[in-house]
Amino acid sequence: MMREKQIKQLLREEYGSLYKPGGSVKVALVFPNSYYLGMSSLGFQVILDEINRHPDASCERVFFDPRVRGDQGSDVIPRSFETQRPLSEFDMIGFSVSFELDYLNVVKILYAARIPLRAEDRSLRDPFIIAGGICSTFNPEPLSGFIDAFIIGDGEELVYGIISEYQDWRRTQNGRQDLLHRLSKSEGVYVPLLYDAAYKEDGTLSGICPHAGVKPRIERFSVSDMDRLDTTSKILTPNTEFANSFLVEVTRGCAHRCRFCVVSYVQRCRIRSKDAIFRLVQNELAQRAEKIGLVGSSVTDHPQIDEIATSLVRMGNRISIASMRADSVSDALLDALADSGKETITLAPETASARLRRTIGKNIPLETVFEVIRSALKRGIINVKLYFMIGLPTETQEDVDNIVTAVERARKLMFDSPRPSVSVSPRLTVSISPFVPKPHTPFQWCQMEGVKTLSQKLQFLRRKLGGIGGVKASFNSARWSAVQGVLARGDRRLVNVLEEVSAGLKHDRTSWNRAIKKNGLSQDFYLQRPRRFDELFPWDHLNVGIPKARLVEQSLAIGSMGV
Repeated sequence: MMREKQIKQLLREEYGSLYKPGGSVKVALVFPNSYYLGMSSLGFQVILDEINRHPDASCERVFFDPRVRGDQGSDVIPRSFETQRPLSEFDMIGFSVSFELDYLNVVKILYAARIPLRAEDRSLRDPFIIAGGICSTFNPEPLSGFIDAFIIGDGEELVYGIISEYQDWRRTQNGRQDLLHRLSKSEGVYVPLLYDAAYKEDGTLSGICPHAGVKPRIERFSVSDMDRLDTTSKILTPNTEFANSFLVEVTRGCAHRCRFCVVSYVQRCRIRSKDAIFRLVQNELAQRAEKIGLVGSSVTDHPQIDEIATSLVRMGNRISIASMRADSVSDALLDALADSGKETITLAPETASARLRRTIGKNIPLETVFEVIRSALKRGIINVKLYFMIGLPTETQEDVDNIVTAVERARKLMFDSPRPSVSVSPRLTVSISPFVPKPHTPFQWCQMEGVKTLSQKLQFLRRKLGGIGGVKASFNSARWSAVQGVLARGDRRLVNVLEEVSAGLKHDRTSWNRAIKKNGLSQDFYLQRPRRFDELFPWDHLNVGIPKARLVEQSLAIGSMGV
C-alpha cells in the first residue's frame, strides 16, 4: 500500500526481520494506519512474531496508504510490505486495531483490495478476516459486518491456535460456516455472524441473540503469567515514536482503574518479574538498540521499578519510560533517567481541578505533579509534556480556567527553577483532548459534551495557551472526537455508515454526517441522550471481567451520569 521506493528505504533502515517465507498458510497482519504508528506498536510486532512462530504460517506486514480510495476503482492495491503480494491473495488477514477512527481505514483497505466487504458475502476463495487489539476487546460491534472473527482480550496465545484450526478446517474442504462454528467454540473468539441483534422502537438494543449451539457470552482471554511472554521489540527502526529503542512490556493493565480509562477495566493488571525483564534485555537485538524502553499502562507502579531502572543503567544501558504516574515517581527513577540522557518526562494530570480528579478516580494533587517537574529539572531533565482532558462530566468554566493556571505555573516553575545547565531553554508541551466516554467503564452511561461546547473550550484554551511563551500546545478536534465517541459506544447499525463513508473518494465530517442521516441514525443518539442503568449495551455479551453491577455502583457514587 506504500510506494515501492519508500518501502525499500524503510526496510533498509530496519534491523531485524520476522519474515519467514514458505509457510503453507499465508497471513497478512495489517495495521490500519501509518508505518510510523504501526511499528511504534509493541503489540503489532509481538503478534507478527507469534504468527511466524507457527511452523506452517508465513506472516507479512501491511500498513495504510492515504492514497487508497474507498471505491474499488482505486489504482492503489493494498500489498504486503515484505513481498508486495496483493492483500487479496493471502489466506488470512489480521487487523490490529488500536484507535476507533481507524475503523474507516479498515473498510477502505478491504474495498481497495477487492475483497468482499461483508463477511456474509465471502466465499471459500476469499481471505479469512480476523481482528484484535484494544478496540476489538471493548466494543467490536461497529466493525462486526466486515470481520469474520474478533479476538477478545490478549491475542498472543490465541493466534497460534486460530491458524491451526484454519489448517484443520481447510483439510476438510467444508464450507466457510464450518470454520466460523469451529472458532466460535474457542475462548476469547467472537464470531459476529453467529449472533443477531434486535432493537426496540426507541433505537436501543433489545438483545444480541446467539444462533443455536453458540455460546451466549464471550469470555475475555487473558494471559495470567507475563513471564511466559516474550513481549519485546522484534525489529529496530528509527522511523517510530521510539526510534531505535528495544521495548520491553513491564506491566499490562493498571491496578488504579481511573474511571475514564477503558484499558484498566478490560485488561487485568499483571507485572513482569524483575528477573524476566533482565533476561529479555540480554538478547542480541536489545544490545544493538540505542536504549531500552520500559512500556506498560503504568510502568512506575511496578514494585521494583527503581531497582530495575537503576540496574539497567549500571549495566551500561540508556532507558526511557513510557508512562509515569506522578505519585509513583521516585528520585532513584529520575536519577536513572537523567543518567540515560533523558531530556523529557511525560505526565498526565488529566484535569487541573481537584474535584474532577476525584470524579475520574485519578486523585493525584497538582502539587505532586509540580514536585516531579521540580525534581526532574534539578537533574537536567528540562522538557515536560502534560496531558489534559476537557468535557469531563460536571466540568465548569472554572475547571477549564484552571488548566491555563496550571500551565502558567508549570511554565514559571520550569523557567525559574535552578537547573544544571541554563544554556538551553526548557520546553513545555501541552496536549488537550476532549473526553470520550468508553464502554466497560463507570462513564459508559455518561453523555458526551456537545461539539459546539467542546469547540468553544478548545478555542478558549488555544487562545490562552498560545499567549504563554515557551509553551507548545496541541488540540484534538472536537468534531472527530465526536465521531470517535459514536464508534466507541456504537452498535452494528454503524456498519452501513462505515461502509458508505469509506466507500467514498474521501472521508470527512460532511460525508460522515450524510451517511448517519441516510441510514436513519442520529449522532446525538449515541452521544447526547441519557442512558438508563438497565439499558442493554452492544458490548454486554462480552465478559471482560468487570460485573456491570459494580460499574453501576461506581457510576452512582460519582453522580450525574445515569438516570
